[in-house]
Amino acid sequence: MSKIKKALERAKTQGFATERQMESQENETERAEQVAPPRYFQTRHVETSPEILKKNRIVSIDEDHPVTDQFKLLRTRILHRTRSSGHNTIQVSGFDSEEGKSMVSVNLAISMAKDTRQTTLLVDIDFRKPSIHKLLGLGNNIKGLKDYFENKLSLEEIFVSPNIDKLTVLPAGGRMPNAPEVIGSPRMESLVKELKERYPDRYIIFDSPGLNTCPDPLIFSEYVDSILLVARSDFTSQESIETVMNLVPRDKLLGTVLNDSKWSESMAYYYRY
Repeated sequence: MSKIKKALERAKTQGFATERQMESQENETERAEQVAPPRYFQTRHVETSPEILKKNRIVSIDEDHPVTDQFKLLRTRILHRTRSSGHNTIQVSGFDSEEGKSMVSVNLAISMAKDTRQTTLLVDIDFRKPSIHKLLGLGNNIKGLKDYFENKLSLEEIFVSPNIDKLTVLPAGGRMPNAPEVIGSPRMESLVKELKERYPDRYIIFDSPGLNTCPDPLIFSEYVDSILLVARSDFTSQESIETVMNLVPRDKLLGTVLNDSKWSESMAYYYRY
């Protein structure tokens, strides 16, 4: 067993609720009143292709897929951790690159949107290598945050509805060479605050670059309530983990997802407090 697996195995034993408690919370969620999605009259509607989603490993849309329940369990643990404190902004980041953090972001956002008590907004702030639009099949020329910052488009003009109930997407809109300056700007800070406060029953998932790859995610971490890290089995190094753990604000760290695990599907996702 690799060092990362051992580390996450140890984390699994620390303070988790039992599966029965999680199932009870899930059942309570299903009995709650359905929250209506926010209405953006200028929002673009883009039909998502089930074939593209399947190809890109976006499995949460499929109730019959075995990994869907793993994202539901991750969702339940996040909601259990954040709802009581009113924390609704979550930054998803990797340690390096190619660890699947965007895939986890999309699947988590869809799973969160399926919960009956809130809506979900998925925001791509990876201006180095944006990929949310590709994973959802939204097209390569879709407008997004780049147009918001450079061309002064309104939020309503760049929101996208991917035809997934209660999910709205804010694409990156393209690469930005001055990403650290944009992310560290007062306008970005005000944007996050506006998104957080506009709808109190909405969770916002921000997909950001790996913390070891550039300064962007560390700068952005100042604006969010919590951070979820994504490691890849037999890929992310122990050195990368140690470096990031010395960087990330520990009071905001929700946990670590172990992606691409081969040894057991039922253990594919660990969560560390």
